Amino acid sequence: MKNVNMTVETIVSRHGRPKDGAKREEIVMAATHLFLQNGYELTSMEAVAKQAGVSKLTIYSHFADKSELFRAIMAYRCDQMKLPRDFTELTALPPEQALTQIAATVAAIIFREDSIRLQRIIHAEAVHHPEVVKSFYESGPKRIRVAFADLLRAYDERGTLAIPDAALATEQFFSVLKGEKLIRTLLLMAPVPTEAEIAAHVRNTVTFFLAAYRPCLSSQETDKK
Repeated sequence: MKNVNMTVETIVSRHGRPKDGAKREEIVMAATHLFLQNGYELTSMEAVAKQAGVSKLTIYSHFADKSELFRAIMAYRCDQMKLPRDFTELTALPPEQALTQIAATVAAIIFREDSIRLQRIIHAEAVHHPEVVKSFYESGPKRIRVAFADLLRAYDERGTLAIPDAALATEQFFSVLKGEKLIRTLLLMAPVPTEAEIAAHVRNTVTFFLAAYRPCLSSQETDKK
């Protein structure tokens, strides 16, 4: 019996044999390349098999259909980009420092050229393949927004920020962060912003947000000043 020096998933395939974790990753990487290059609709499972150097049967032993494969791609990208699942460790930081760190991380991701291509694909597929959009949203944007709202609630409880509606404040924060800059980039009306432009945009976003949600000074504190 051959010794196979690779990671094997504990999940058993439909045929009763353990799935090959390394082979699965190769398929996901090949599919990612094709989806970003050709879009969701124009990428076939046959093309993915050819790109990955495997048979279609091998692909279907890992993924039931193209939609499931796309969901795996979204999860893989999130892991590769090291998107956090929560911001618990940031609650000890001052709000300005924590929000700047989060905004810088997210902005660097959404303005990457491959991310821009992916977002264009998502918009194009929204009408005909809503499940694709749902997979994208739940794997990335929703995950970040839930974690961010929890962070805002923690700051509100401590009194370092005054946020009556964390969900609304979260929506506002990321709307400003993406803003006109992302829309113009997606529509090919402007080039992908430089690192310096992104850094300035992050500072302005955080400053704007904190101006809206800093706690109001009490009258007694105001008199002391």
